[in-house]
Amino acid sequence: MENSDLFKMFGLSTPIPFSTDLLIHVGETHNEIRLIIKHHLNKLGFNNVRTDRDGHAALAELKVKPAHIALEGDDLEILNGYDMIKELNEDPAVNRPAFVLVSKALNKAELMYALEMGIDDILIRPISQGDLLPKIRNAYNVFINPKNPERVYEFAKSKLRSEDYDQAFKVYEKLTQVSEKAARPFIGMARTTLAKKNFEEALKYVNQGIEKNENYIHAYVVRAEIYSALKEDAKSLEDLKRALSLSPMNLVRYEGCTEALIKQNRIDECIQILMIGTTAGLKHPYIIERLGYCYFIKKDFANALKLLKDAVRQDPDNVSYANSLAICYRDSKDFEKAVQTYNQILKKNPDNHLVLFNKAITLILWEKKDEAIKILRRILKIDANYTKAKDKLQELGASLEE
Repeated sequence: MENSDLFKMFGLSTPIPFSTDLLIHVGETHNEIRLIIKHHLNKLGFNNVRTDRDGHAALAELKVKPAHIALEGDDLEILNGYDMIKELNEDPAVNRPAFVLVSKALNKAELMYALEMGIDDILIRPISQGDLLPKIRNAYNVFINPKNPERVYEFAKSKLRSEDYDQAFKVYEKLTQVSEKAARPFIGMARTTLAKKNFEEALKYVNQGIEKNENYIHAYVVRAEIYSALKEDAKSLEDLKRALSLSPMNLVRYEGCTEALIKQNRIDECIQILMIGTTAGLKHPYIIERLGYCYFIKKDFANALKLLKDAVRQDPDNVSYANSLAICYRDSKDFEKAVQTYNQILKKNPDNHLVLFNKAITLILWEKKDEAIKILRRILKIDANYTKAKDKLQELGASLEE
């Protein structure tokens, strides 16, 4: 069976033809190169061009604003082009675009690896306007070709997003016949059966995928989800560690792991996961803030404050990090520094309900009730329906207005 047969079998729609109306995303670390690429594209008639300077931001952008073609650097910070294509291929929440890797010159082995990852074409630095149009046209035409399995995988992902699990399963099952040596369709089958809460069946398919490729990162991510659903926490943790060992610098892996573990109140395990990143040299403020938050939950305020201050220093505009720091000051009874931190946030975001409310709570604990009441009333002037502020005023025996 060929991919073109699957196109006919599942009635895949014909994609729009290549034109300058297509949406293009450019991810490039170097400001100058990023601006040059965008300028060249504009000169060629492409006016719908968005840019990012790191792979993590680029992936987040593509999740909420899909593009038809992505040009992503091999040396992007946080998440490089190779990691990006892996995430775009696998994440059911993302519409994967045609993908051009912006790269240094590659040797034969590197070129084969890039093609195996599903990259549609490669644009070698230094970049000229004459190089761009042929490369993006070819990448787009390669991607939409009925013989390209990526279009069929994207169709399966769309069925997962719409919760048509039976149809998604059928597509992945047929893909096992097209890509007999690939782990990926088995992981897709595992995802669909996991979504239907058929845990033992999902485990069977993910293990088949691992038999095909024991280094397939997402197989361990999915199996960790299955073990977690089966309440086999030790096995789940081991698979999370395995996934991270295969890609220790990929921030996306840590985001998924840590949020799940924190939600389950598995704080010590979360610290173990985050420490893999810091040991590998991943010093992103997200890792540092989450590690600080874990110590905060354990009431180890000394370590928590040290880490949270470092996260805020690295990303001073991140309200969430600064809010975590302020809460840590508050719960460690350093009310003065907590209020100072809230005030720094409010200079930039004066109407932030959550920060104003948290500041009011801190003032109450600091026995500055009158100041707290003023802030709670201020919240209601901004949003008359903010229930928490109303309830707290009533609890304090104060009127909603002066």
